[in-house]
Amino acid sequence: MSIAYLSLGSNLGDRWENLERAIKELSSLGKVLKVSQFYETKPYGYFDQPDFLNAALLLETHLEPETLFQRIKEIEKDMGRENNGRWRERIIDIDIIFYDDLVIDTPHLKIPHPETPYREFVLKTLKEIAPTMIHPVLKKTVEELFKELPSIPYVDFVTAPPGNFYLSTLGEKIYETSFRELKGRREANPFLLKLKEALNRYFRGEREDFSEFPLDLERLTPFQKKVYTFLREKITYGKTITYGELAERVGVKGGARAIGNAMAKNPFPIIVPCHRVLKSGNKIGGFGGGEEWKKYLLRLEGALL
Repeated sequence: MSIAYLSLGSNLGDRWENLERAIKELSSLGKVLKVSQFYETKPYGYFDQPDFLNAALLLETHLEPETLFQRIKEIEKDMGRENNGRWRERIIDIDIIFYDDLVIDTPHLKIPHPETPYREFVLKTLKEIAPTMIHPVLKKTVEELFKELPSIPYVDFVTAPPGNFYLSTLGEKIYETSFRELKGRREANPFLLKLKEALNRYFRGEREDFSEFPLDLERLTPFQKKVYTFLREKITYGKTITYGELAERVGVKGGARAIGNAMAKNPFPIIVPCHRVLKSGNKIGGFGGGEEWKKYLLRLEGALL
């Protein structure tokens, strides 16, 4: 027999009744050893939906992980769950968080659940019934992971014509922005939502300099801080500068290569506007998001016809 650590959630219909029914259905797959309290939680991933009711459950079962996963999907379907997209509202959601101390990585089943360290609703409920369970990859207990949540950035994304643009914040500072998906807590946070609104205004074509948003500069070198600060304060909306000119302006003679390296490592694209830095002759040059993104941003600001 094995122990499966499950997370349950519902935010449609009678949420309490949905969780109670799910627990009853899961008891047909083994022996329910423990169930946490039911906790009211804010939506995860997409914030514009009803609040969830969440719980955790320990299930002693003879079913192998793959079979258990399939049977859980059948329970969700029988209860009326529809496939309406990732992080969307649902009658019931049942995830396998841990299965003993196994590590499984297949296209359709990943154990431990990859977002476990970022989800407060998972860690809070599991902490109640299995605080000493050790994450088999991170080698930390559920209780330790829960205590680390305040140090993990909040993350979200906005959508523009070239694709999604990702943002993360920690405290009252921007932690990182990126053209690639960022890992972190996909929970509502006032500072994160304020930054998201500003980015949406920017992508609508409104003039936005993001000067009200402090940056987390702790990971940067003194040179990077100097370059990014100059670029952010002096090369404003609609302006451009070449790598060589930027090197001279920050006091690095013949340092175009050093500037290029700093641009490539910029952890705050758009906020620190490295898209406004061009090669000599106003050639586009490289860009972390790719040429399509760079041209789009320059056209958006009226710096490129």
